[in-house]
Amino acid sequence: MKTIIKYSVLATIFTLFFVNVQAKSASAAEPLKIICSFSDYASIAKEIVQDKGTVQFIASGEQDPHFVPPKPSFAMQLKKADLWITTGMDLEGWSSTLLDKARNKKIMDGAIGFVSVSDGVKILHKVEKGDRTEGDVHLMGNPHITTGPLNWKNIAHNITIGLMKVDPENRAFYEENRDAFCKHVDVSLFGEELVTMFGGEMLSKMLENKTLFTFLDKEYKGSKLSDKLGGWLKKAMPFRDKKIIAYHKNWAYFCETFGLDIIGFIEPKPGIPPSAKHVQHMINLIDDQEIKIMLVASYFEKKSPKMIEDKTGIHALFLPLFVNGVEEVQNNFQLINYWIENINSNIK
Repeated sequence: MKTIIKYSVLATIFTLFFVNVQAKSASAAEPLKIICSFSDYASIAKEIVQDKGTVQFIASGEQDPHFVPPKPSFAMQLKKADLWITTGMDLEGWSSTLLDKARNKKIMDGAIGFVSVSDGVKILHKVEKGDRTEGDVHLMGNPHITTGPLNWKNIAHNITIGLMKVDPENRAFYEENRDAFCKHVDVSLFGEELVTMFGGEMLSKMLENKTLFTFLDKEYKGSKLSDKLGGWLKKAMPFRDKKIIAYHKNWAYFCETFGLDIIGFIEPKPGIPPSAKHVQHMINLIDDQEIKIMLVASYFEKKSPKMIEDKTGIHALFLPLFVNGVEEVQNNFQLINYWIENINSNIK
């Protein structure tokens, strides 16, 4: 009888152990919960994580990224997150309030589940010091990095590092998807032929260093290398080196990539609405320089740009700054296509 009881106890212990192991295994197999500050980061994260996780974002595509209300529902999302993906600069000032409310130690700055996507990005407009008299100055530099497609590769790299930290077993899967995404960026920018000939990394470095078009002016087998250029850079050639006006400095990285020269801003200083005097100054500048295009993120006020448009004939393009800002833009690639098509339609 004692032997039977002994085996019965052992069987019970084994069963409980097996059930516990199964529960842990099932828990480990659950998709990662990934929360991003913006829809553009979510679009990239989805390409890399695919079916290994669920991806959500806080700021909607049509919102001003500087001002997002820290709703309790957002804090609840972050409370359950395995990964928090953010710019890592001073753009999302609202995020610290949400993180404090979420009380999720895994995703705090410096923790394993915190991803700063700006690491390694060549930041524009860095300032050594600033004060409120200069407007909404970003001391760490221009944080609107999503408008430059070259930056997406850095963003993808940083997201992949974060995924590998929280889910090391799927390292190879994430790396493969990251590489595929970066190849997609390269081909979209330069075209398949040039990427095959020289590689995306070399072409990207030359574009960043402003030597690409000098290089493409060289002869190769009876024709210029520029004849082999494809992708967005070719589509954007009609407006390369054109002068434009912008409402805010959020188009800086796009203009850096595609060669647009911003000669003035509707805001006299970042975040400060234009005065009547400044509006008149911009009208005079547009008339004198015969500027054809004004880029305005669609979340800004429309009154000043439209008044300037009426008085000068400039085309005020109200464009979504982020993915999901308009129905037909569901990923980063569609967003760049949308911008280029709209600028080309109005630059002539």
